[in-house]
Amino acid sequence: MNRTQKADQISTFSTFAKGAPFIVLAHFKGTKVSDINSFRRELEKSGMRYKVIKNTLARRAFAEAGVAGLDRTFTGMTGVVFSGPDAIGSAKILKDVLKGLPTIQVRAGFFDGSTMDAKCIDTVASLPSREDILAQLLATLQEGPRLLVSVIQAPGRDLVQLLKNYEDKLADAQ
Repeated sequence: MNRTQKADQISTFSTFAKGAPFIVLAHFKGTKVSDINSFRRELEKSGMRYKVIKNTLARRAFAEAGVAGLDRTFTGMTGVVFSGPDAIGSAKILKDVLKGLPTIQVRAGFFDGSTMDAKCIDTVASLPSREDILAQLLATLQEGPRLLVSVIQAPGRDLVQLLKNYEDKLADAQ
């Protein structure tokens, strides 16, 4: 590989790193090529990328992209997973896909400006998805007006109930 090819790989890798809100480094030693290809295809279905690059080139690309703190994890056979636009959703998909591939082991990750170990990545995957958070927010926003309407309707509802009870009492008296 000549200098131009290396510079192109660093540039491409750096672009991927800048565009991904969530990055995961995985060790894939002992994994069959067919398993890696199927792993890659599963990730691509959801807008994620899996790339393998030399560790020295990856260090340079990450430094160029402003992703710091992962240098010590670039040892041995390392593959990099770049998330899609939804970082939490991507973490959930990655966790599901990795269940069937025990030879691919998550080493470290980068999320929201900080580095994480494998346990933290598992925690991120257990967070609610964007849609779940939006649904919770909508429910919270609707709760205040719903309670206000309930309070406003209470006197009228209570009056109707009082009149109904009085009518039943008069009917029982006759």
